[in-house]
Amino acid sequence: MSWPWNELGLPGPAGLPDIRSAYARRLKTTHPEEDPEGFQRLHAAYQEASRRARRARQAGQEAPPAHRPAPPARQEASEWDYDALLEDQEAPNHSPQKPEPQEPEWNYDELLEEEATPPQEAEEEEAPEWDFERLFAEGEEEAQEARRRRLEDLRHKNWARYAPQARQRRELDGEDAWPAVLAAVRTLELLERCDASPAQWRRFLDSPVFLSVRADMDFVFLLEDFLSQRPDLSPEIRRAVFDAYELQNASKYPAYRPLYRLLGVKRADTRRAARAKSSWRNAWRGYPLWRKTVLAVCFTILALFFSIGLGVNLRSAQAERAARRAAERWTETAPQWLEEDFGEPFIHAASQDMFAPAADPDLYFRASPYGERSEDWPGYQTSYPGILVKRALENFAEERELDLELAAYSRETGDAPGAYLFNLPLLGAEEDVAALGALLEELSRQEWHQVPLNNPRDESEYRVREPVKYTVFLCHRGLAFYEAPSDEGFDTEEARSLYAQAGPALCRWILEQSGLADRHLGEGTYVLQDREPLELGDHTFHQVSGVDQDSGEARVRYLLASGGGSLFCVPEERMAEIHSVIDLYRGTPRTLELDKLGLVMVTDQVPGE
Repeated sequence: MSWPWNELGLPGPAGLPDIRSAYARRLKTTHPEEDPEGFQRLHAAYQEASRRARRARQAGQEAPPAHRPAPPARQEASEWDYDALLEDQEAPNHSPQKPEPQEPEWNYDELLEEEATPPQEAEEEEAPEWDFERLFAEGEEEAQEARRRRLEDLRHKNWARYAPQARQRRELDGEDAWPAVLAAVRTLELLERCDASPAQWRRFLDSPVFLSVRADMDFVFLLEDFLSQRPDLSPEIRRAVFDAYELQNASKYPAYRPLYRLLGVKRADTRRAARAKSSWRNAWRGYPLWRKTVLAVCFTILALFFSIGLGVNLRSAQAERAARRAAERWTETAPQWLEEDFGEPFIHAASQDMFAPAADPDLYFRASPYGERSEDWPGYQTSYPGILVKRALENFAEERELDLELAAYSRETGDAPGAYLFNLPLLGAEEDVAALGALLEELSRQEWHQVPLNNPRDESEYRVREPVKYTVFLCHRGLAFYEAPSDEGFDTEEARSLYAQAGPALCRWILEQSGLADRHLGEGTYVLQDREPLELGDHTFHQVSGVDQDSGEARVRYLLASGGGSLFCVPEERMAEIHSVIDLYRGTPRTLELDKLGLVMVTDQVPGE
């Protein structure tokens, strides 16, 4: 087997259909971009084999007549032989005269088939029949091969524009679509050459020949080349091609933009196509009058509600913009007013109404506009005085190592507490109570300690000033024994007196809350009397006696440890035997759990308990 037949995979000389089939099979495995040299050898073998096959066929045929009869006039409906339309164009270039336009019946299914044998000569009829093999032959074999090479070059050149999609398509279906692309392109050229009417073009654009390759990028590239070489193609035909592609919304994809530019598509055409495809427009045209009326009323009601909602939203938006502008003005004005009133510079912090002294940027407080600024009214309300009190009391508790609990406030940044709870031990805090009284007295004398009313109701109240509102509590384990509101002041002497009685008072409270004295003495038959503290070694105990109400005789002695967590119950007649702490633990142990105070250890020596 010799060249070119072995290159095509043929056993020997063969006819043109066999050569084309072999060439198509080899093209599936020999891609120009993957094996350029192999493709060149295959293409050269195909050209040489086709040349030899044509010579052999021409040698066995009679010479064509010197004069051909004139072509018949175009009829309204003539039958086209589409088997010949897809034959490769290898016959010599003896083109007949172009027939008059007619409305042929196209069979596009046959355009995708390749016949194994050349078409037979049609029998002569009264009117001469066209030789379609000669009709589609384009010149000598050099022109035919040049055309094929040009299409192949265009295809490979445009793959660079659409390389990822082309590779994906080849992975899915290989090169099976290429013969269909060539068939569709040959049909386009045939229609243009025969000066087909726009109706025939639309029939082709609706046929499977076109629809099977419409989205194929190889066909799109060749269609672009076809349009670029025929700028005089009629606008009706260009519009028909545009409509065919717009059915699949091609204008949305960038790959079709060059094609749309060649078609001369404008935005008005795209909008027109979108309106034509609109399903709701078509449905609206088919509605009866009563349904259109109902829908119009519904849309009117919806539009009314939408307008109302839009108006409300616009008013809200305007109010928000006004609030933002007011906030911006306030952040500029507030530091100036605060500096005038407190005598130190201030800065604006992160949020709208948050400020801080320039000397202490971490001391945040709130200041919000309220009323008009005048001689009697500052024009704002602020928590700065309360923050100053908070800082002073926190520093005092830290210096003296006291337990301070803040209460009655939101605990948000910039808010001041409404209550301060100092938890003191039952013994040894007399100096701390006196120092706290002195500090509160000093704070009350500060000018900033007097502030305007929070919510003045009339003009006279705008001039009223009052101390910063807060309350100081002296407590033991959360139980307050002294309370001092800021507007009443802190009475140091009273606070020290109550502190001295705090131990016995706590002991009485435990006995009342637990019901322990009722079990020992009988409910309603006794009174509890305070006694002096008892010293046993290094320990101090607060004493309360349970005295019989009728006889006045002391029956039970209750001793509370200075820590407040242990209570000892001793009959009065045994107190003479108590010489040390160990003597107190000779009774029955038990525990009491009380609200606020928690657990209390009780050692009971009273008989019967």
